[in-house]
Amino acid sequence: MKITKKVLMFIGYLSVGILLSCGSSVKQQVTRSEKVAVRPDLDQIAKIGKAATVQIGSLSVEGPPTLGSGFFIGQDLIVTNVHNINEKSFDGAVSIAKLVNKPTWYTIEGVMASDPKRDLVILKVKKVSGEDASILSLGDSDAVKAGDRIIAIGNPGQDGKVLQGDVSVGWISRITPNFLDVSARNNRKGYSGGPVLNVHREVIGIMFQGHRVGAGYAIPSNYLRALLKDLPTQAKPLEKWREEPLIRYYSAVDAEERGEFKNAIEVYDAVIRLTPDFADAYINRGDVRKKLGDLEEAIKDYDKAIRLGNDYAYVYFYRGAVKADLGDKQGAIRDYNTAIRFDLAYVDVYGYRGVTKANLGDKKGAIEDFNTVISLAPGESLAYFNRGAVKADLGDKQRAIKDYDIAIRLDPAYVNAYLNRGAVKADLGDKQGAIKDYDTAIRLKPQADVLAIVYLNRGMAKADLSNRKGAIEDYDRAIHFDPDFADVYYNRGLVKVEIGDLLEARTDFQTALKLARWKSDNSLKADIEKALRDLE
Repeated sequence: MKITKKVLMFIGYLSVGILLSCGSSVKQQVTRSEKVAVRPDLDQIAKIGKAATVQIGSLSVEGPPTLGSGFFIGQDLIVTNVHNINEKSFDGAVSIAKLVNKPTWYTIEGVMASDPKRDLVILKVKKVSGEDASILSLGDSDAVKAGDRIIAIGNPGQDGKVLQGDVSVGWISRITPNFLDVSARNNRKGYSGGPVLNVHREVIGIMFQGHRVGAGYAIPSNYLRALLKDLPTQAKPLEKWREEPLIRYYSAVDAEERGEFKNAIEVYDAVIRLTPDFADAYINRGDVRKKLGDLEEAIKDYDKAIRLGNDYAYVYFYRGAVKADLGDKQGAIRDYNTAIRFDLAYVDVYGYRGVTKANLGDKKGAIEDFNTVISLAPGESLAYFNRGAVKADLGDKQRAIKDYDIAIRLDPAYVNAYLNRGAVKADLGDKQGAIKDYDTAIRLKPQADVLAIVYLNRGMAKADLSNRKGAIEDYDRAIHFDPDFADVYYNRGLVKVEIGDLLEARTDFQTALKLARWKSDNSLKADIEKALRDLE
């Protein structure tokens, strides 16, 4: 008699979050170019950049305090991102800036100019105390080439602390009319608003987001140059500026991060009606729609953003993930391929593409992708788990166990790794070893649907060891956690046949058959129908 085994084969990679962006067509080259004949003094360039860089933020009535980076472009002018300073402050609260690594403080007097679609703002400030800041010079972003060396400066968080004036050396990996694609080792959250300097000590970009550690996007400096041309004589009050519709858009993004989806959607809709070519708004609305399960509409928003020029790697990644959820696996693969072409070290995309390839039957291709994840991120337990699942599916069970062993060593609380390793041990005849893994999985208290699978598998291992009473107890527990689990009723029926309780067995088979038909599980349905015939 056949016993169906349930294994959690592939678990998707980390869920994608909110990113703000704008982009367009691509110019890309493989080699890195150098704009000067001799090697630049990167330490000196970083020193010059840090002398003009600030940490900036304000207390907020809408969420946690916002902190980001900025830099001086004039004696009393700081450049930063809109999203670093957009949230409403408490009455009487003062928005501030501080030179990195120095006790020099400034109050923000107001806004001189802003370009919300590009997440760019120029602030007027007044020094409270300390020495004068340095002022950075603007370079010509139109002259930038893919491969040019750069130095980015920002204030990222690490281990609960802020690293003021953190320096990340890298290069420009891709150029489009609306953004520069920056590859820099340390670049991550907290660099937003900070300067990107070329080897001539000039600002050629302003960081405004990243999709992974080491990769991000910068606003070309010539957009800042255009804002500086016609500055007013007086600054607009900060709180008044924060009430403008396109500035409130960024508050909706903050609300989305807090899970306030309805409010975010309403603001995105209003912004899109007001500014139909605001590509960022489509991306973020698509992200909310994805979270709400409105996948078709999410696809439309991502499509629109790409048509408007937002050809970031992560937009293709997002769209690919939604296509995979909708069953368009080939379309997902195409989007993942594009994301990887734009960012060869985009770990999460390799993981998702590997899972999709495995689901399409391309086991070799899946293993290659999981190998790439492991080479780029050796501590990624999920890659070992998924590679182990593919190896088990290919019959390479001993190597599958080795992968599960590594996944568990990297993450001792990895419930699904114990579950899968237990299933492979059971297939190899090590029923006691399987039961130990299932016991561990149960002690880790996973969610109900996973618990149901664990109890099912442990029940089957006990049945194979002729512990029929223990098997039935586990099947009863599995049904408690998932009353619609057809496999459990089927397997409990098999054990009841063995102990001669044929009436109860028939009841279990009939329940299993009803559930299998409901779930269109034809393979299980055939097994159940045979079991019922055997009872006649």
